[in-house]
Amino acid sequence: MSRRTPKKSKNSPARNNYLLAKPTYFGDKNIPMSIELIQYDAMRVEVKNIQLQSTIKDQIDNTKVNWVKITGISDANVVNRICKEFGLHSFDVKDLLADQQVVKAVGYDKVSYVLMSAFYQEKDVIDIDDMQVAFILGDHFIVSFQEGSVPAFDEVKKNIEENNILIRQKGADFLLYILLNAVNISNVNTVMDIEDELANVEDQLILGKDSIDILKLLHECRVDYMHIRRSIVSLREEFTNLLHNTNKLIKEENVVYFNDFDDRMRTTLGDLASFHESLTSLLDLYYNNNNLKMNEIIKRLTIVSTMFIPLTFMVGVWGMNFKLMPETAWKYGYLVAWVVLAAIAAFTYLWIRKQKWF
Repeated sequence: MSRRTPKKSKNSPARNNYLLAKPTYFGDKNIPMSIELIQYDAMRVEVKNIQLQSTIKDQIDNTKVNWVKITGISDANVVNRICKEFGLHSFDVKDLLADQQVVKAVGYDKVSYVLMSAFYQEKDVIDIDDMQVAFILGDHFIVSFQEGSVPAFDEVKKNIEENNILIRQKGADFLLYILLNAVNISNVNTVMDIEDELANVEDQLILGKDSIDILKLLHECRVDYMHIRRSIVSLREEFTNLLHNTNKLIKEENVVYFNDFDDRMRTTLGDLASFHESLTSLLDLYYNNNNLKMNEIIKRLTIVSTMFIPLTFMVGVWGMNFKLMPETAWKYGYLVAWVVLAAIAAFTYLWIRKQKWF
């Protein structure tokens, strides 16, 4: 079963590509498609580019681990042909090419298929983005698809070339664990980048520099949080299908690594929970700052109103048209009235200060 969540970067409604006769790419990352084949064993690594028209299965060497690294999925015909080569269902292809996030993990007789989302934040860009990532696990091979050109797996390729963490002494199932972990690290780094932004926002709010831009940023962070959490929760639910290992493509000695990845997803969800608490606290701080500012404004208006209440009373008394009001006909009545009004205003001001109302 798959979980679907709309990509927040989309402005148009999601389209139902399941009704189409052939798979069609509906994403927004129309980058040129490229295929790279990385073959390795304990002694040697070979990297070569493959033409889009080539048959992938013909390139696989069963004496080595084969990683077919595909960047860009905008060419739906090529993607469909490659997936059909390895026995995937047409629904799997359409899920990969959809304009909605689809999270799934399916075990077939000869291959296992994992489809998930990778989140990342490009340099000098505040907003985060996501891309579809898929893996086909076979007996001696991994076929990976990534929708964007983000170097999510460059570190894995470097580790293979340098034989770090003994990766070349293990099989294709261990490579799948490494690739899944690379996606998870990308997601965790994205969450950390957002938390760094929230730390800056917190400093501004403490200094009282709240604005509509800050509220907009907090809202975007909330959307990002929901987006990432929904994807990871769905993957963790689907991941049990891979752990069942009915096709035995995950070797017994490597099951522990996939259990470790499940633990890492749980840890990531814990980090997201802390992130959500920080976001909620900042939203409360933002509204509290606004309330304090509003209270300060109301306080000042109240003080001014309080000072003018007795003055208004005196003016109202003197404004009555009674004939027997001696002070209205007095030579110095106008001057004395101003002195009385000023004295009342000064007394009211000093009394309010004494009460420490401001």
